[in-house]
Amino acid sequence: MKSRVMMSLAVLAMVSASSSVTARSTNYERRQSDTDKAFTKLGRGVVNVLTCWVEWPSNVATEWERTDPITGMVVGSVKGIGWGFARFATGVYETFTFPFPVPSGYEPMMLPEYIITDTWGDTIPGITEFGANDPMYSGDAPTYPQQFRN
Repeated sequence: MKSRVMMSLAVLAMVSASSSVTARSTNYERRQSDTDKAFTKLGRGVVNVLTCWVEWPSNVATEWERTDPITGMVVGSVKGIGWGFARFATGVYETFTFPFPVPSGYEPMMLPEYIITDTWGDTIPGITEFGANDPMYSGDAPTYPQQFRN
């Protein structure tokens, strides 16, 4: 009885693994079609409309780390609000023009494509490296914010 269950689990694991390999290669081919690129553009536009507000805290954090807290808050707020409006406008444009290959090949109009890039692409330096702030972290990464140490 026990060997029958183990054999069934092994067969199930092999079938699942082989279907995921097939799905992965099929998904790659599908991503190359114009239809999929158009719907990727639609999704990118909707996500950018919904997450455009994240530009404000992201720019405040970046400027705060580069300069001092007061300057970081003021300059980061101005930059964040400006980039937030730009991301919102780009998202609206991409949402309404998703069926058309403008710019050519459905390329993104803004880089990074998404403001939350550590979820949908590249990592955000300083934000995704939480290990640097952990006292138990054994790496040589600097502790943030390093400009306030003396």
